[in-house]
Amino acid sequence: MKNQLIVKILNNIADILELQEVEFKPQAYRKAAQSIESLSEAIEDVYEKGKLEEIPGVGRHIAEKIAEIVETGKLKYYEKLKKEVKVDVEGLNEVPSLGPKKIKILYKKLGVKDVHDLEKVLKQHKVRELEGFGEKTEETLLHGIELLKKRPSRFLYIHAMPMGEIISKTLKKHDFVKRVEIAGSYRRGKETVGDLDFLVVSSQPKKVMDVFTGMKDVTEVLAKGETKSSVRLSNGMQVDLRVVNEKEYGAALLYFIGSKEHNVELRKLALKKGWTLNEYGLTELKDKKWVAGRTQEEIYQKLGLRFIEPELRENKGEIEAARAGKLPDLVTVKDIKGVFHNHTTWSDGHNSHLEMAQQAEGLGLKFISFNDHFGHVGITNPLTEKRLGKYLQEIEKVRKKVGIRVFSGVEIDILKDGSLPLSPAKLRELDVVVASVHMAIKMKEKEMTSRVCHALSNYPINILGHPLDRVLQEREPLALNLDQVFETAKQHDIFLEINASPRRMDLPGELVKAGRDTGCKFALSTDAHDVSHLAFYPLAVNMARRGWIEQKHLLNTWTLGKIEKALQK
Repeated sequence: MKNQLIVKILNNIADILELQEVEFKPQAYRKAAQSIESLSEAIEDVYEKGKLEEIPGVGRHIAEKIAEIVETGKLKYYEKLKKEVKVDVEGLNEVPSLGPKKIKILYKKLGVKDVHDLEKVLKQHKVRELEGFGEKTEETLLHGIELLKKRPSRFLYIHAMPMGEIISKTLKKHDFVKRVEIAGSYRRGKETVGDLDFLVVSSQPKKVMDVFTGMKDVTEVLAKGETKSSVRLSNGMQVDLRVVNEKEYGAALLYFIGSKEHNVELRKLALKKGWTLNEYGLTELKDKKWVAGRTQEEIYQKLGLRFIEPELRENKGEIEAARAGKLPDLVTVKDIKGVFHNHTTWSDGHNSHLEMAQQAEGLGLKFISFNDHFGHVGITNPLTEKRLGKYLQEIEKVRKKVGIRVFSGVEIDILKDGSLPLSPAKLRELDVVVASVHMAIKMKEKEMTSRVCHALSNYPINILGHPLDRVLQEREPLALNLDQVFETAKQHDIFLEINASPRRMDLPGELVKAGRDTGCKFALSTDAHDVSHLAFYPLAVNMARRGWIEQKHLLNTWTLGKIEKALQK
């Protein structure tokens, strides 16, 4: 499973080529990397089938390079490039908020070749003197280096997902494996995952352990027992596997899905009834007589509870709701009719309106909303009022070429004073206005809250985009009084975004629930910059489910007529 290794190498090649001021090639390598990042199968399997060139963005030359990495674990071309530039692009890319353009300037102006050099010039306050950097950038980069030093060994959900699917497929190929389930925080839909936990039902555990510990990508066998084993993969992730029998399967799944806090409360309920609950089953305290354990459902039933979906198991009121019969009817992936907030080549996206709309239609969606950047967001090609007319004309042409509803719109900057760089009259000409904070993100809580609430109160906004403006493991959330923001959004009928971009996952589940409890409604978005990103919307469904969201709370599940009415300002 060298998917992430190849993604990393291709992105680093793109950065090096940008340092060398090579045109066009960097974008080609990045496009190929994005496609591989979203693969649900091992790149080795694609290679063995001879289908590398069927991956979007992968032509003959890049396919040859991928094949070399698959075969050897290295790429001579990449090693040659690294020697040519003498810059540790790999290391510098790990620093949050530091991208290829900044790396290039730091190298050319200050001779920064690695993270050590960067930390040195930052502490000497040389970076703030560079054009386009300043004191705040200097502080952000220093903070980024500190985060890098303390970074926990957790993986983004999107990176854990293909590994989980690949391991499941590997195990399921064998007839001695009856069932395979992934448990842990992954099954609860958390944004990041520490490790992967597998449960397998089999009457031949030794054979299962041999298959598991002998997988291609295993670099270290941490433990191998009769029913429990742990391995480490080439990307550093630990994977644990336990084999159980049919009778204890439900109890084991309940135990290993967690959370720990949820399980503690279940054990308390069991004790009150004279039972004990563990990973082997629900049993009588006195004589150890078995009560239940084959399924999770029967254990909950014995405890006097409705079945609680894994995403809710955080001891945040779900047990009380289950007892009272008031658990939410959670939204599912099948309920999603379309996605908001998507970018094209009209700003910083990689595909045209037509390509994105056709991809959405191919995924079975009923609508798509285009929201290219408008304002001083710091990208090279934002929309302007002058370009807006032609932008809308192109969307109108696309509407005639596809069989789904196409909404027009922008993602517009909320400026420092809470104003938007387009008049309310012009904004009303658009179907969907997404307003987001992109610049001046270090404001104190009082000022930032006032900024966001002013925009929500005074402009015809439909959706508050990525409300925290966080980047997982890279950038801290905005300092906001969310109670105030949620209340303002509720008063003005503005939907809070649940952003599926794998590095954002914003709002997270616990804050979705806080917004729901305030009375807010939500809009699910992909924030897609490429056709491959449109398929990420189930990640936002995970967060919606963690936030107790039902169809009535989520705009994307409503009928088109009801959606159009809700968007009118």
